[in-house]
Amino acid sequence: MALETGDHPTRILILGCGVLGGGVLDFLSQSGCGYDIHIAARDNQKVSLRANLARYTAANLGHHASIQVAAVDLMNVDETAAYLTALRPDIIFNATTLHSWWVITQLPQAAFQRLDQARGGVWAAMHLVLVRRLMQAVRLAGLQAKVVNASYPDVTNAALAAENAAPLIGIGNIANAVPGIQLAAAHLLGCDVRRIAVRFFAHHFLSYRMPSSGGTDGAPYHLSFYLDGEVLPTEAIDHDAVFATVAGRFRRVKGLAGQSVTASSATAVLRSLADGVDRVVHAPGPLGLVGGYPVRISPDGISIDLPEGLSIGEAVAINRACQKFDGIESVDADGTIRFTTDSAAIIREEIGFDCPAVRLADCEEIANELAARFAEYRHAQLAKSDLSAA
Repeated sequence: MALETGDHPTRILILGCGVLGGGVLDFLSQSGCGYDIHIAARDNQKVSLRANLARYTAANLGHHASIQVAAVDLMNVDETAAYLTALRPDIIFNATTLHSWWVITQLPQAAFQRLDQARGGVWAAMHLVLVRRLMQAVRLAGLQAKVVNASYPDVTNAALAAENAAPLIGIGNIANAVPGIQLAAAHLLGCDVRRIAVRFFAHHFLSYRMPSSGGTDGAPYHLSFYLDGEVLPTEAIDHDAVFATVAGRFRRVKGLAGQSVTASSATAVLRSLADGVDRVVHAPGPLGLVGGYPVRISPDGISIDLPEGLSIGEAVAINRACQKFDGIESVDADGTIRFTTDSAAIIREEIGFDCPAVRLADCEEIANELAARFAEYRHAQLAKSDLSAA
């Protein structure tokens, strides 16, 4: 059940009412945990309709959650801060971005495949803008709220750490791969999946790629398996067989139709924080670190749950090496995000935008230009596709 915080149940604010924000709203409102749920977005009518949908579905399951709505534009830091000051949320979940991951998947297939080779990192500026504004508003409001970020947290949380403005933790990405790994390991070992636990360290690229390809493409990672709480020796289970089984027997629906996996990973983090329990989850960007980690959430805070024989320095090094496969050369101490030469070249060749790096101070200008270039590219590719089909 929700902890009582001051004179109210745990107050959770969801920012964004799209596929992810709406999905998390559904899970929370159907939990029966008595949270004080608030959801806000720029469009008051849209967020009101989405809140009513959540109320209907929760009621069908016998729950009548407290859900309040508001119109909030994160680009207006002063107004956002005023809203946060009045609301005093205990937990804030950011489900906003200027460039949802699925947008490029709606390009004609050939164009999508070319652009996808640049990997996810090249869109970092568009993921940074709103969460950076949010963190500025949180600071202006003087809040101690726990901020959970869904906007490319493998990278944006680490970049924002340079401004002492990193969200506490991210969601999705590495967490999305863990259930498949557990199912595959249990299948290969011939045991109940509830007996299997894992500790997985990897960047967004691997959690995105492996469940589809059945391999890592050479990206580094660390993975430990536990059976009934006891660590398994490395020879007890073949990682290649596990990954192949994830992409085979346990292949799942992907894309927008599979977004409930991300929403459920976010809900696991939010509920762990709200309930004040001691629980291990997998999450990207905890404590301003690059990449993904197993994270212990407890009433005392969060920490990286390291298996025996792996240091925090080694875990971070794995993620720094792995991020190159996502098109990120480095996230510098000043927050500058540098792209790999190959990824920057693909974006330059495909959409005509030459941008080898993103400084925090320049992220909004870069995001605006990137959005405009992509819109032109998308229009041209759709027109070309229509002509080919005619």
